[in-house]
Amino acid sequence: MGERDPDAAVQAAWVVVRPAGGAPAGAGVVVGDGIVLTCAHVVNAALGRDRFAAEEPSDADLAGLTLTLPAHGTGAETYRPTLLSWTPARPSARPGRWEGDLALLRLPEGAPRPTPVRFADAAMGSTAWVWYASGDGRTAVDVLVQKPLGPWLLLDPGSSEVPVRHGYSGSPLWDSASGAAVGLMVSVEPEVRRYYALAPAAVREALAAAGLAAAGPRDPRQEWLHQQAAEALAALPEERFRRGANRLAWSLGLSRPPARPEDAADAALAHPRGLPALRDAFTEPAARPAAGEPGYTEARLAAVVARACPVRLLGPEDHARLAGLLAGVPLPELLAAARAAVPYLPLHSERVPDTAALLDCLENRTAEPGVMPPLLQVAEEVAALRAGVREELRELDDRVAARLRVLPGALDQVRADAKARAGSRAAGRPVVRVWLWDRGKGDAFCYVIRLYDGDDQPLSTWSAVDTPRGHEELCGQLAEAVRMLAEHGDNAGVEFLLEHGSFGLPFDRWPIPVPDLGPRLLGMDHVVVLRGQRQPSRGPWERRWGCAGSAASVVQDVDHADDLLGEDRDAALVIAACAPGEIDPMVRLCRHYGVPVMLWHRQGAGDGTTGALLELTGGDWRRDLREAVRRQRFTARKDDRMLGAHLALLWEDPRWDPRTAGLAEPAPLP
Repeated sequence: MGERDPDAAVQAAWVVVRPAGGAPAGAGVVVGDGIVLTCAHVVNAALGRDRFAAEEPSDADLAGLTLTLPAHGTGAETYRPTLLSWTPARPSARPGRWEGDLALLRLPEGAPRPTPVRFADAAMGSTAWVWYASGDGRTAVDVLVQKPLGPWLLLDPGSSEVPVRHGYSGSPLWDSASGAAVGLMVSVEPEVRRYYALAPAAVREALAAAGLAAAGPRDPRQEWLHQQAAEALAALPEERFRRGANRLAWSLGLSRPPARPEDAADAALAHPRGLPALRDAFTEPAARPAAGEPGYTEARLAAVVARACPVRLLGPEDHARLAGLLAGVPLPELLAAARAAVPYLPLHSERVPDTAALLDCLENRTAEPGVMPPLLQVAEEVAALRAGVREELRELDDRVAARLRVLPGALDQVRADAKARAGSRAAGRPVVRVWLWDRGKGDAFCYVIRLYDGDDQPLSTWSAVDTPRGHEELCGQLAEAVRMLAEHGDNAGVEFLLEHGSFGLPFDRWPIPVPDLGPRLLGMDHVVVLRGQRQPSRGPWERRWGCAGSAASVVQDVDHADDLLGEDRDAALVIAACAPGEIDPMVRLCRHYGVPVMLWHRQGAGDGTTGALLELTGGDWRRDLREAVRRQRFTARKDDRMLGAHLALLWEDPRWDPRTAGLAEPAPLP
């Protein structure tokens, strides 16, 4: 007998993804009965869409997609798939990477049914193989599995002289020794010959979400949940169970409706949002009660959802809808809304680094039966603040609250409270933000200038991040930005986001060309404040901002500041009465302690300077200080000896977080 081909299994399950009548866009592999796994960006490429298009392809779109199975028939037969599951690529917190990027396609009836490949964990340092989209054996390239990188595996070239290139996406990362796929090719950096694959965990999660993963042994809690759900469903009349099973299959993307209560419970437990989907699918408020008790099935299923760990209140559709509605709301604004709605919850950015984590945290906080859960309370808070998503959020809250049997009047009260709080807050104002990297000792800069509206949505951008530009060119583009800012009426001025070492530059004294008037100092006509490019310590930052009514604290040097801020956790405004050479370390220390506001004189504290700075901070400095500093700068526009010519104001309001801009620092010059 001949030797067994170690790659026979993957070759038999190989699928080519291409546009109708076109060249291959990428590969796929059979992972279930007639189910093909590939990358979402491969499907987008085959359909002629943007690589990172997030919208799920419609049936009409998929008419332009064909699959071929080279190992079956003549290898040229084409099949039109349908979409089973869509997880589009979405940006990661780290530049150059993304998350998601998986699609599950179903082959039509009559197509070959190859044996699915299995996925196993990769051994770091091991060799694996990938092929071009066509699956041609001559395109095989060996790669070394180096290390995990979030949801990806980092791969380096093996011994092959042939590089992995575009067109290898969707290829299974194949371990010939074990006869298993250990990843799915997703990205390449051809200029440095570094490659990336989705790790098996991401693939298994996608399969489980589609109800395709084999159920493993259940722990006692899962066993109890399974038993309770199956018993509740067993009490339903056959016709009602069938309707619910069809809805569950649609919600979870199952290939067929579950035939028995036990099967429905299995499918629900295999999906991260399967239990709320189960509750929603089998809840019919108008249906005749089962087992002789009003709401018997609904009550049992609601109890199952509440006892799960972690708790998930929303099924896949409602969760996706809510996440989509909140996607345009900056995280700091969401956190502020959450703290207003549910102030008893410990919501710090270290625990909730993004919107998805915030939703998970809120969803996992249960409420007493009949009470509005924290998740819906926060949605109401955002609805009160954001007119653009108000109707959709409230419609979703109405629907979910009805399913959760929230008591009459509870939703109305939460909604009224949120509206009252929103009415008492000051509306956001347009602002220009300038990210600046000094590349020439004050003479050459890399920069990004953005104009934001009152909802912190970017309107216009000017940038020079690859090649440093001179001061004059920067001021010219800044002039265009502030001109557009002025057209928006009342605004928050200009914020410079700086790296440490640049806080001593006199940005407010920069001459900005103004039509018909000539150059004018930026700080004359506009509030100008400074920020850091990286977020301060979130917990202390928020605490001190909450104490922004406190009096100013004067510090003479870094040691004095360290002693004072270590003792006084409420100090929110620091006046730095120190020498110019100590300004940068003083700013570093104050930001370390989360101090949101600093005021200093760029030439240091001279006779009477500290007293003059204290006078500026009298009264309600949180409301008045920025404009008071602008007036001082205006007064000093023709005299460098006056106080206002050298004032610097650090103002880091936690309402906005620099990380939401998604900017990366340009590479330093050699």
